[in-house]
Amino acid sequence: MGIFDVAFLVSVVTIAAPILLAATGELVSERAGVLNVGLEGVLLAGAFGGYLGMRLTGSMLTAFLAGIAAGLLFGAVMAVLAIEAKVDQIVAGIALTMLGYGVTAFLNERFLGSSRTFEPLPRLSVPGLSDLPVVGPALFDQDAFIYAAAVLVVLVGLALGRTTWGINLKAVGESPAAADAAGVGVRGMRWAAVLFSGLCAGAAGAYLSVGDVGVFREGMTGGRGYLAIAAVLFGGWRMTGLGTAVAVFAVADATQLRIQAAGGIPREVWIAAAVLVLLATALARFRRRATGVRPTAVEAAALACTAGLAALAVTAPTLTVPVPLWLGMPYLLALIALGAEGKRRHRAPEALAVPYLRSEV
Repeated sequence: MGIFDVAFLVSVVTIAAPILLAATGELVSERAGVLNVGLEGVLLAGAFGGYLGMRLTGSMLTAFLAGIAAGLLFGAVMAVLAIEAKVDQIVAGIALTMLGYGVTAFLNERFLGSSRTFEPLPRLSVPGLSDLPVVGPALFDQDAFIYAAAVLVVLVGLALGRTTWGINLKAVGESPAAADAAGVGVRGMRWAAVLFSGLCAGAAGAYLSVGDVGVFREGMTGGRGYLAIAAVLFGGWRMTGLGTAVAVFAVADATQLRIQAAGGIPREVWIAAAVLVLLATALARFRRRATGVRPTAVEAAALACTAGLAALAVTAPTLTVPVPLWLGMPYLLALIALGAEGKRRHRAPEALAVPYLRSEV
Protein backbone atom coordinates (compact mmCIF):
# COMPACT_ATOMS: atom_id res chain seq x y z
CA MET A 1 0.00 0.00 0.00
CA GLY A 2 2.99 2.32 0.23
CA ILE A 3 2.21 5.43 2.20
CA PHE A 4 -1.52 4.61 2.18
CA ASP A 5 -1.32 2.00 4.93
CA VAL A 6 -3.13 1.47 8.22
CA ALA A 7 -0.96 4.08 9.96
CA PHE A 8 -2.09 6.56 7.30
CA LEU A 9 -5.76 5.87 8.08
CA VAL A 10 -5.10 6.29 11.81
CA SER A 11 -3.47 9.65 11.05
CA VAL A 12 -6.45 10.73 8.94
CA VAL A 13 -8.90 9.99 11.78
CA THR A 14 -6.71 11.80 14.33
CA ILE A 15 -6.42 14.88 12.10
CA ALA A 16 -10.11 14.88 11.18
CA ALA A 17 -11.58 14.57 14.70
CA PRO A 18 -10.88 18.10 16.07
CA ILE A 19 -11.71 19.74 12.72
CA LEU A 20 -14.98 17.83 12.51
CA LEU A 21 -15.97 18.78 16.06
CA ALA A 22 -15.17 22.46 15.51
CA ALA A 23 -16.98 22.40 12.15
CA THR A 24 -20.05 20.84 13.76
CA GLY A 25 -20.23 23.66 16.28
CA GLU A 26 -19.74 26.20 13.48
CA LEU A 27 -22.56 24.56 11.50
CA VAL A 28 -24.94 25.00 14.45
CA SER A 29 -23.88 28.63 14.81
CA GLU A 30 -24.34 29.37 11.11
CA ARG A 31 -27.68 27.56 11.03
CA ALA A 32 -28.78 30.12 13.62
CA GLY A 33 -27.49 33.00 11.48
CA VAL A 34 -24.18 33.79 13.23
CA LEU A 35 -21.00 33.41 11.18
CA ASN A 36 -18.12 32.90 13.61
CA VAL A 37 -15.07 33.72 11.50
CA GLY A 38 -13.10 33.87 14.75
CA LEU A 39 -13.18 30.08 15.11
CA GLU A 40 -9.39 29.94 14.80
CA GLY A 41 -9.05 32.21 17.83
CA VAL A 42 -11.50 30.08 19.80
CA LEU A 43 -9.50 26.95 18.97
CA LEU A 44 -6.34 28.65 20.17
CA ALA A 45 -8.03 29.72 23.39
CA GLY A 46 -9.17 26.14 23.96
CA ALA A 47 -5.68 24.81 23.27
CA PHE A 48 -4.11 27.22 25.74
CA GLY A 49 -6.84 26.69 28.34
CA GLY A 50 -6.39 22.93 28.14
CA TYR A 51 -2.61 23.21 28.45
CA LEU A 52 -2.91 25.62 31.39
CA GLY A 53 -5.35 23.31 33.16
CA MET A 54 -3.01 20.38 32.62
CA ARG A 55 -0.02 22.27 34.00
CA LEU A 56 -1.89 23.42 37.09
CA THR A 57 -3.64 20.18 38.01
CA GLY A 58 -2.11 17.34 36.01
CA SER A 59 -5.62 16.06 35.34
CA MET A 60 -6.67 15.39 31.73
CA LEU A 61 -10.34 15.86 32.63
CA THR A 62 -9.61 19.24 34.22
CA ALA A 63 -7.56 20.19 31.17
CA PHE A 64 -10.48 19.54 28.83
CA LEU A 65 -12.87 21.37 31.13
CA ALA A 66 -10.49 24.34 31.14
CA GLY A 67 -10.29 24.24 27.35
CA ILE A 68 -14.08 24.15 27.10
CA ALA A 69 -14.34 27.06 29.54
CA ALA A 70 -11.92 29.10 27.41
CA GLY A 71 -13.92 28.25 24.30
CA LEU A 72 -17.16 29.29 26.00
CA LEU A 73 -15.56 32.57 27.09
CA PHE A 74 -14.51 33.42 23.55
CA GLY A 75 -17.88 32.25 22.26
CA ALA A 76 -19.57 34.61 24.70
CA VAL A 77 -17.40 37.48 23.43
CA MET A 78 -18.50 36.66 19.88
CA ALA A 79 -22.14 36.49 20.95
CA VAL A 80 -21.97 39.86 22.70
CA LEU A 81 -20.43 41.47 19.63
CA ALA A 82 -22.62 39.80 17.00
CA ILE A 83 -25.96 39.47 18.83
CA GLU A 84 -26.04 42.23 21.42
CA ALA A 85 -23.84 44.95 19.89
CA LYS A 86 -24.75 43.87 16.33
CA VAL A 87 -21.20 44.41 15.11
CA ASP A 88 -20.38 43.22 11.61
CA GLN A 89 -19.76 39.50 12.13
CA ILE A 90 -16.81 39.31 9.73
CA VAL A 91 -15.03 42.15 11.52
CA ALA A 92 -15.89 40.69 14.93
CA GLY A 93 -14.56 37.28 13.87
CA ILE A 94 -11.28 38.71 12.61
CA ALA A 95 -10.88 40.63 15.87
CA LEU A 96 -11.59 37.45 17.85
CA THR A 97 -8.94 35.56 15.91
CA MET A 98 -6.33 38.25 16.53
CA LEU A 99 -7.35 38.32 20.20
CA GLY A 100 -6.81 34.58 20.42
CA TYR A 101 -3.35 34.79 18.87
CA GLY A 102 -2.31 37.76 21.01
CA VAL A 103 -3.70 36.68 24.37
CA THR A 104 -2.45 33.09 24.21
CA ALA A 105 1.02 34.16 23.06
CA PHE A 106 1.27 36.79 25.80
CA LEU A 107 0.05 34.55 28.61
CA ASN A 108 2.23 31.67 27.48
CA GLU A 109 5.38 33.78 27.38
CA ARG A 110 4.66 35.96 30.40
CA PHE A 111 3.35 33.45 32.92
CA LEU A 112 4.21 29.92 31.79
CA GLY A 113 7.74 30.38 30.48
CA SER A 114 9.38 27.13 29.41
CA SER A 115 7.03 24.54 27.94
CA ARG A 116 6.27 21.17 29.48
CA THR A 117 5.16 18.07 27.65
CA PHE A 118 2.49 15.65 28.76
CA GLU A 119 1.46 12.19 27.75
CA PRO A 120 -1.41 12.33 25.23
CA LEU A 121 -4.68 10.52 25.72
CA PRO A 122 -4.27 6.73 25.79
CA ARG A 123 -5.87 4.65 23.09
CA LEU A 124 -8.92 2.59 24.00
CA SER A 125 -9.49 -0.55 21.96
CA VAL A 126 -13.03 -1.75 21.37
CA PRO A 127 -12.98 -5.52 21.99
CA GLY A 128 -13.54 -7.49 18.82
CA LEU A 129 -13.94 -4.49 16.52
CA SER A 130 -10.35 -3.30 16.94
CA ASP A 131 -9.16 -6.64 15.50
CA LEU A 132 -10.90 -6.06 12.18
CA PRO A 133 -8.47 -5.63 9.27
CA VAL A 134 -7.70 -2.04 8.21
CA VAL A 135 -10.76 -0.34 9.74
CA GLY A 136 -10.22 -1.87 13.18
CA PRO A 137 -7.05 0.06 14.13
CA ALA A 138 -8.27 3.21 12.36
CA LEU A 139 -11.74 3.46 13.88
CA PHE A 140 -11.86 1.24 16.96
CA ASP A 141 -8.42 1.73 18.49
CA GLN A 142 -8.58 5.46 19.19
CA ASP A 143 -8.63 7.69 22.25
CA ALA A 144 -11.69 8.74 24.24
CA PHE A 145 -11.93 12.17 22.61
CA ILE A 146 -12.38 10.70 19.14
CA TYR A 147 -15.12 8.36 20.33
CA ALA A 148 -16.87 11.19 22.19
CA ALA A 149 -16.56 13.53 19.20
CA ALA A 150 -18.07 10.91 16.90
CA VAL A 151 -21.04 10.40 19.24
CA LEU A 152 -21.59 14.16 19.61
CA VAL A 153 -21.48 14.73 15.85
CA VAL A 154 -24.06 11.98 15.27
CA LEU A 155 -26.34 13.40 17.98
CA VAL A 156 -26.08 16.91 16.53
CA GLY A 157 -26.88 15.59 13.07
CA LEU A 158 -29.98 13.84 14.38
CA ALA A 159 -31.02 16.90 16.38
CA LEU A 160 -30.69 19.20 13.38
CA GLY A 161 -32.82 17.04 11.14
CA ARG A 162 -35.27 15.29 13.42
CA THR A 163 -36.15 17.54 16.36
CA THR A 164 -38.19 20.67 16.98
CA TRP A 165 -35.01 22.35 18.17
CA GLY A 166 -33.40 21.74 14.79
CA ILE A 167 -36.42 23.15 12.97
CA ASN A 168 -36.46 26.24 15.19
CA LEU A 169 -32.72 26.72 14.69
CA LYS A 170 -33.15 26.61 10.92
CA ALA A 171 -36.06 29.04 11.13
CA VAL A 172 -33.95 31.49 13.14
CA GLY A 173 -31.23 31.36 10.49
CA GLU A 174 -33.57 31.60 7.51
CA SER A 175 -36.18 34.12 8.71
CA PRO A 176 -35.71 35.39 12.26
CA ALA A 177 -38.71 37.70 11.97
CA ALA A 178 -41.01 34.80 11.09
CA ALA A 179 -39.48 32.66 13.84
CA ASP A 180 -39.99 35.46 16.35
CA ALA A 181 -43.60 35.84 15.27
CA ALA A 182 -44.08 32.10 15.82
CA GLY A 183 -42.85 32.42 19.40
CA VAL A 184 -39.26 31.23 18.92
CA GLY A 185 -36.73 33.20 20.96
CA VAL A 186 -34.30 34.39 18.29
CA ARG A 187 -31.87 35.97 20.73
CA GLY A 188 -31.79 32.92 23.00
CA MET A 189 -31.38 30.47 20.11
CA ARG A 190 -28.48 32.45 18.65
CA TRP A 191 -26.78 32.75 22.03
CA ALA A 192 -27.09 29.01 22.60
CA ALA A 193 -25.78 28.24 19.09
CA VAL A 194 -22.73 30.49 19.43
CA LEU A 195 -21.92 29.15 22.89
CA PHE A 196 -22.23 25.59 21.59
CA SER A 197 -19.81 26.51 18.81
CA GLY A 198 -17.40 27.83 21.44
CA LEU A 199 -17.78 24.66 23.51
CA CYS A 200 -16.95 22.43 20.52
CA ALA A 201 -14.01 24.56 19.42
CA GLY A 202 -12.69 24.76 22.99
CA ALA A 203 -12.77 20.98 23.37
CA ALA A 204 -11.14 20.55 19.95
CA GLY A 205 -8.40 23.01 20.88
CA ALA A 206 -7.73 21.24 24.18
CA TYR A 207 -7.37 17.98 22.27
CA LEU A 208 -4.79 19.53 19.98
CA SER A 209 -2.61 20.71 22.86
CA VAL A 210 -2.91 18.07 25.59
CA GLY A 211 -4.90 15.22 24.07
CA ASP A 212 -2.80 14.70 20.95
CA VAL A 213 0.47 16.69 20.91
CA GLY A 214 0.99 17.03 24.66
CA VAL A 215 2.32 20.59 24.57
CA PHE A 216 1.18 24.12 23.69
CA ARG A 217 2.90 26.16 21.01
CA GLU A 218 1.99 29.63 19.77
CA GLY A 219 -0.33 29.42 16.76
CA MET A 220 -0.41 25.64 17.02
CA THR A 221 -3.90 25.34 15.53
CA GLY A 222 -2.33 26.03 12.14
CA GLY A 223 -5.48 27.25 10.38
CA ARG A 224 -7.72 24.36 11.43
CA GLY A 225 -10.42 26.85 12.37
CA TYR A 226 -10.48 28.16 8.81
CA LEU A 227 -10.64 24.60 7.48
CA ALA A 228 -13.66 23.98 9.72
CA ILE A 229 -15.40 27.07 8.32
CA ALA A 230 -14.53 25.99 4.77
CA ALA A 231 -15.95 22.52 5.48
CA VAL A 232 -19.30 24.05 6.48
CA LEU A 233 -19.43 26.09 3.28
CA PHE A 234 -18.28 23.26 1.02
CA GLY A 235 -20.69 20.86 2.72
CA GLY A 236 -23.65 23.06 1.81
CA TRP A 237 -24.56 23.59 5.49
CA ARG A 238 -25.41 19.88 5.84
CA MET A 239 -23.85 17.31 8.15
CA THR A 240 -23.15 14.78 5.40
CA GLY A 241 -21.43 17.33 3.18
CA LEU A 242 -19.52 18.71 6.16
CA GLY A 243 -18.21 15.25 7.04
CA THR A 244 -17.12 14.65 3.45
CA ALA A 245 -15.27 17.95 3.31
CA VAL A 246 -13.47 17.30 6.61
CA ALA A 247 -12.46 13.83 5.37
CA VAL A 248 -10.99 15.33 2.19
CA PHE A 249 -9.02 17.95 4.12
CA ALA A 250 -7.77 15.34 6.61
CA VAL A 251 -6.63 13.01 3.84
CA ALA A 252 -4.79 15.88 2.17
CA ASP A 253 -3.10 16.84 5.44
CA ALA A 254 -2.13 13.26 6.27
CA THR A 255 -0.80 12.79 2.74
CA GLN A 256 1.45 15.83 2.91
CA LEU A 257 2.83 14.64 6.26
CA ARG A 258 3.69 11.22 4.82
CA ILE A 259 5.22 12.75 1.71
CA GLN A 260 7.45 14.95 3.84
CA ALA A 261 8.64 11.86 5.69
CA ALA A 262 9.20 9.98 2.42
CA GLY A 263 11.36 12.78 0.99
CA GLY A 264 9.77 12.50 -2.45
CA ILE A 265 6.43 11.85 -4.14
CA PRO A 266 5.71 8.10 -4.39
CA ARG A 267 4.02 6.64 -7.45
CA GLU A 268 0.82 5.82 -5.57
CA VAL A 269 0.25 9.50 -4.81
CA TRP A 270 0.08 10.32 -8.52
CA ILE A 271 -2.26 7.36 -9.09
CA ALA A 272 -4.55 8.38 -6.22
CA ALA A 273 -4.63 12.00 -7.42
CA ALA A 274 -5.51 10.94 -10.98
CA VAL A 275 -8.32 8.68 -9.76
CA LEU A 276 -9.76 11.38 -7.48
CA VAL A 277 -9.75 14.04 -10.22
CA LEU A 278 -11.35 11.61 -12.65
CA LEU A 279 -14.05 10.63 -10.15
CA ALA A 280 -14.79 14.26 -9.33
CA THR A 281 -15.10 15.08 -13.03
CA ALA A 282 -17.39 12.11 -13.66
CA LEU A 283 -19.58 13.09 -10.70
CA ALA A 284 -19.87 16.66 -11.96
CA ARG A 285 -20.80 15.39 -15.43
CA PHE A 286 -23.42 13.05 -13.96
CA ARG A 287 -25.02 15.91 -12.03
CA ARG A 288 -25.24 18.05 -15.15
CA ARG A 289 -26.47 15.25 -17.40
CA ALA A 290 -30.15 15.99 -16.82
CA THR A 291 -29.72 19.60 -17.90
CA GLY A 292 -27.98 18.69 -21.14
CA VAL A 293 -25.09 21.07 -20.50
CA ARG A 294 -22.09 20.53 -22.74
CA PRO A 295 -18.69 19.74 -21.18
CA THR A 296 -17.31 22.85 -19.53
CA ALA A 297 -13.82 24.28 -19.68
CA VAL A 298 -13.28 23.18 -16.09
CA GLU A 299 -14.11 19.58 -17.01
CA ALA A 300 -11.77 19.71 -19.99
CA ALA A 301 -9.01 21.05 -17.76
CA ALA A 302 -9.73 18.30 -15.23
CA LEU A 303 -9.38 15.63 -17.92
CA ALA A 304 -6.11 17.16 -19.07
CA CYS A 305 -4.96 17.18 -15.43
CA THR A 306 -5.91 13.51 -15.11
CA ALA A 307 -3.83 12.66 -18.19
CA GLY A 308 -0.87 14.57 -16.77
CA LEU A 309 -1.16 12.82 -13.41
CA ALA A 310 -1.39 9.44 -15.15
CA ALA A 311 1.80 10.24 -17.07
CA LEU A 312 3.55 11.14 -13.82
CA ALA A 313 2.35 7.88 -12.29
CA VAL A 314 3.92 5.94 -15.17
CA THR A 315 7.23 7.81 -15.21
CA ALA A 316 7.41 8.34 -11.39
CA PRO A 317 9.88 11.24 -11.57
CA THR A 318 11.99 12.13 -8.57
CA LEU A 319 10.49 15.38 -7.34
CA THR A 320 11.02 17.25 -4.11
CA VAL A 321 8.83 20.13 -2.99
CA PRO A 322 9.68 22.60 -0.20
CA VAL A 323 8.00 21.82 3.11
CA PRO A 324 6.02 25.12 3.27
CA LEU A 325 4.26 24.20 0.03
CA TRP A 326 3.26 20.81 1.44
CA LEU A 327 1.92 22.49 4.56
CA GLY A 328 -0.34 24.65 2.40
CA MET A 329 -1.78 21.73 0.42
CA PRO A 330 -4.94 21.22 2.54
CA TYR A 331 -5.76 24.94 2.33
CA LEU A 332 -5.15 25.04 -1.40
CA LEU A 333 -7.45 22.06 -1.73
CA ALA A 334 -10.08 23.88 0.32
CA LEU A 335 -9.94 26.85 -2.06
CA ILE A 336 -10.23 24.57 -5.11
CA ALA A 337 -13.14 22.68 -3.58
CA LEU A 338 -15.02 25.86 -2.74
CA GLY A 339 -14.48 27.38 -6.17
CA ALA A 340 -15.14 24.29 -8.27
CA GLU A 341 -18.83 23.91 -7.43
CA GLY A 342 -19.82 27.49 -8.08
CA LYS A 343 -23.32 28.63 -7.21
CA ARG A 344 -24.56 25.15 -6.36
CA ARG A 345 -22.85 25.40 -3.01
CA HIS A 346 -24.39 28.75 -2.13
CA ARG A 347 -27.07 27.40 0.18
CA ALA A 348 -26.32 29.60 3.14
CA PRO A 349 -29.13 30.49 5.53
CA GLU A 350 -30.87 33.63 4.33
CA ALA A 351 -30.14 35.56 7.53
CA LEU A 352 -26.52 34.39 7.92
CA ALA A 353 -24.36 37.24 9.29
CA VAL A 354 -27.41 39.54 9.35
CA PRO A 355 -28.16 41.11 12.77
CA TYR A 356 -31.76 40.78 13.91
CA LEU A 357 -33.44 43.99 14.98
CA ARG A 358 -36.78 43.17 16.52
CA SER A 359 -37.91 46.80 16.36
CA GLU A 360 -37.91 46.57 12.55
CA VAL A 361 -40.65 43.94 12.50
